[in-house]
Amino acid sequence: MADPVREARDQLIRVGLTGQYGANDAVPDIIVRSWRRSISNAVESSVPSQRFQDVDTDSLLCRAAVPVLDRWQHQLADTGTTLFLSDRGGSIVARRTSDNSERQRLDSMHAAEGFDYSEDTIGTNGLGTSMVERRPVFVKGSQHYNDALAALACAAAPIYTPAGLVVGSVSLGGPLEAASPIMLSLTREISQQIEERFRSSSRPQDLALAMSFMRFSSSQRPTVVMDHESILANTPGLPFVSVASHVMLWELLNSHKWSSSSTLRRELEGTSVEVTARRVVDGPREHFVVHFADLNEAAEGLSGLAVPSHAPSAGTAGTGPRRTVPAVVLVDGPRGSGRATVAGKLRATSASTARFEVFAVSAEAATPWGMFEDLLAGGTDVLIRRVEEIADNEVALLASLVEGHRTARIAGQRDSSLLLTSSRDQATPAVRAFIDTTGPAERTEALALTPERIPGLVKAILDVVDPESRHTISPAALQSIVQWNWPGNIAELADTVAGLISDAKGSVIERRHLPKHLQQAPPRRHMSMMETAERGAIIRALDAAGGNKSEAAALLGMGRSTLYRRLRQLGLDTGEGSI
Repeated sequence: MADPVREARDQLIRVGLTGQYGANDAVPDIIVRSWRRSISNAVESSVPSQRFQDVDTDSLLCRAAVPVLDRWQHQLADTGTTLFLSDRGGSIVARRTSDNSERQRLDSMHAAEGFDYSEDTIGTNGLGTSMVERRPVFVKGSQHYNDALAALACAAAPIYTPAGLVVGSVSLGGPLEAASPIMLSLTREISQQIEERFRSSSRPQDLALAMSFMRFSSSQRPTVVMDHESILANTPGLPFVSVASHVMLWELLNSHKWSSSSTLRRELEGTSVEVTARRVVDGPREHFVVHFADLNEAAEGLSGLAVPSHAPSAGTAGTGPRRTVPAVVLVDGPRGSGRATVAGKLRATSASTARFEVFAVSAEAATPWGMFEDLLAGGTDVLIRRVEEIADNEVALLASLVEGHRTARIAGQRDSSLLLTSSRDQATPAVRAFIDTTGPAERTEALALTPERIPGLVKAILDVVDPESRHTISPAALQSIVQWNWPGNIAELADTVAGLISDAKGSVIERRHLPKHLQQAPPRRHMSMMETAERGAIIRALDAAGGNKSEAAALLGMGRSTLYRRLRQLGLDTGEGSI
């Protein structure tokens, strides 16, 4: 006997998304929409799900849902139905059935833990389609896009967090002959019970974040709402979210003087991304709403509007006119603060194809002024590092090199660039006068003053010392790295990260693996004398107790819960939870 539903699907596949397709009363609109998405995603319709990955059975979703599933498995015994739970990516993370033969049949269809049932992988099905449609759905028999599921009926509902985000879905499935509309009502009830467990287990600060997220986010503007421990992002904001960006943003937001300005507007270093942030003081502790904007996209889409002068110009990439670097570029700042890197980036904006030579001035060796002149005249870009090391009797030679090169560039005799790095604070009066006369094009700051740079620098260092990405740094460890003042600047940071990688026993570097001075790095916020003394006393007590917090609390004469709270407040919490 012909199946009109399967014939309707086959007709849609034949005519394609742009062909003429007549509506079929036998197929609900929600199913046709899902079929169209399945065709658009080139979903295979004749084989079971082939995508498998290990799943996290200790996720927040599983912890909230598993007790509910266990309770309903008992109530649904002998009904021939099976409960499925999927994460937001569509992978089945839990399955509950009381029938061994049904379990074996589902295994043969790859309807088991670890298999991907997202709509863009397996096509129309309860778990995946309910999340895309963001509402309960009932998919019966050949309404499934995949032929392997045609003997099943399943009702499914998305699961929402208190913030209104779809975090997964739950489905009640069984043989087609057992299909009943009551399955949809039961699925709704199960999803609501899981959502209630989410709400009851949420901390007050999490609920405050969720409320702010619902107030300030939209479907169009990339937005995150965050505090020290958690971060919520809408779909456009997801590309901006990572462990490194969370830590970097937190440091950036905490360094801003909110008492003098209620809004922070800043371009993120090394990017064309601008953040606009505001502080929210509602709830148990303050948190922040952050919006992102790509200045390059804004410049392209809003002709006639002025782009901030610090935004990269349209010609900085491989297309458009070449941006000319000045004849002489001086970058001034403390040693180890990334002066040479900044100079190199300024040169890179010109897309120069000239040869590039780098030299470091040393008081122990003669400076080859003649060679510098020959290289520049021959079209080679030259970077002279550590101008502060130049002796007073050579300042005139440096000034002559600079003036001669500028004159030759103006006359059109050269197109090379001379780049210099200096540390004015460590220079002699004569060299300081030269630096002041030349005028720095950029100034760098010590890491202690720009902690928001540290996450990006750590990633760059990891790319060099661990090119195969065999190791990662936990959020808590990265937070401790950011809190340290780094008196040795980038060189100290690079040596520390390289040492951590060489000594790593596992793939994840946690806070406990850091050197002790990093584990105990104080928060960057200013602490009172009382807090400083208390922090020192807690560190000594923990050392005396061998890290045992209960014993340390007894030594300090305070309750264990009080100690845990003070550990968090004073930046001594060694937990590896997500921040």
